[in-house]
Amino acid sequence: MNRRIKQVWLLAILSSFLLIGLQTYWLYNSVTYSMGEMGKKNAEKAEQAIVTYQTNIGEAVKEKSHIGYVVTAYFSDYKRPVTTVCSPLDTDTIIGGVVYSKPGFSNVMQKRDTFDLRETDSNNSFDCLSTYITYQLTRFDKAHFDRFISRKLGNDFIGAEMKTGKHRLWQTRIVEPPTLFHHEMLVEVPFNPIQYQSMQMRMQVPMLPILKGMMWQMIGSLLVTIMLLLSIAYLIKVMLLQKKVDKMRSDFVHTMIHELKRPVQTLKMCVSVFSAQKTDEKDENALIMETVREESDNLTAYLAKLREVIRAEEHIPLQITSFDIHAALQNLVAVYRKNRQKEVNVSLDYLRTADRMRGDRDQLLNVVSNLMENSVKYSGDIVNIHVACRDTEKEEVMISVSDNGIGISSDEQQRVWTKFYRSNAYPDMMQPGIGLGLSFVDMIVKAHGGRKMMQSEVGKGTRISIVIPQHS
Repeated sequence: MNRRIKQVWLLAILSSFLLIGLQTYWLYNSVTYSMGEMGKKNAEKAEQAIVTYQTNIGEAVKEKSHIGYVVTAYFSDYKRPVTTVCSPLDTDTIIGGVVYSKPGFSNVMQKRDTFDLRETDSNNSFDCLSTYITYQLTRFDKAHFDRFISRKLGNDFIGAEMKTGKHRLWQTRIVEPPTLFHHEMLVEVPFNPIQYQSMQMRMQVPMLPILKGMMWQMIGSLLVTIMLLLSIAYLIKVMLLQKKVDKMRSDFVHTMIHELKRPVQTLKMCVSVFSAQKTDEKDENALIMETVREESDNLTAYLAKLREVIRAEEHIPLQITSFDIHAALQNLVAVYRKNRQKEVNVSLDYLRTADRMRGDRDQLLNVVSNLMENSVKYSGDIVNIHVACRDTEKEEVMISVSDNGIGISSDEQQRVWTKFYRSNAYPDMMQPGIGLGLSFVDMIVKAHGGRKMMQSEVGKGTRISIVIPQHS
């Protein structure tokens, strides 16, 4: 019982840790996913802020510049070159890819550049070319850029840094996504791709909106965890109470056995004294004394069996030795052949090549004796018992006891191994017994690491086999 309680405790504690771990993992993934979505939105806002900045700067350059700037670029998906013009007051136009200056504005200077951008498509070609023209006609002011972006992004903006790389960046990308323990992210936005320039912007991902959005999920998870812990605490409390009750029951049984042994022994001694006196065989007193002696023996046997079952339930200290099982079975067969109340025929088939086996000799002989006793008890006036002992293919010893008794129905073949269970199908419920024999057999076999098997049919008899491992 104590071992089972410990196993239940261990399973309950492991289950609680597993559930708490799953809840924590689920919340972690939910927060991480929410932070990732927030990071995508921040990247879009950063990209939009830079596009707005570039548009405003471009308009200012166009209004104030007296230089007409023409940029031509070749893209992979355009057969003809793409040309962009930045000229004050729209002094230039493009016709068929050729730039024409309007007359009357001879004071406007013109600059021309041509780029080969065929490593990419032309989705953002005009924007990139316009951006290039803008930064050719003005000097980039980092302080002005930071102020402008700060107004657009608010407290989420931490800082920005211009980066010049070896490859052109055409699309915004997240360099460092936010994590649960690091609420900042790094976004790289195309700034002037033609000159390999991009803007790396560090932004804050606030946790408060994320936590507010997950508030009910977190409350539900917390309530489930608390309910689990309270349930486990209540379970442990009930199990401790059950253990206390079992201890009281065990102490009571031990005390009862101890107190009953003395009057039973005294009664048996008195019966023996009276039986030793010379009396007529037909004397009624002699028959009474014989009956008293037999019932005293039965009561002593019941007390001994009850004590063995209680001890086995608490702890079974096996004394594993190597003993002669062949001789032991022969002695048991001889004892049961001397039964004076029924005609008992016992046969033994010893099919092993060796006589010795490993196990607790006394306990295993008690097991076989219990099985043979049940065969005698639950059979007719003529009892046929067959005991067999053989080796299995897995280094095991199998001992079987078969009889021609009343048999056990299929519905009861599992319940008969339960303590104090007695079948209602027995024709004579006054048959002595307290339903502990087979439960004792089950406990001893399990203590040896073995297994049991039952084959029975009502009206035809029962065969019970025990298998004991012989691994050293």
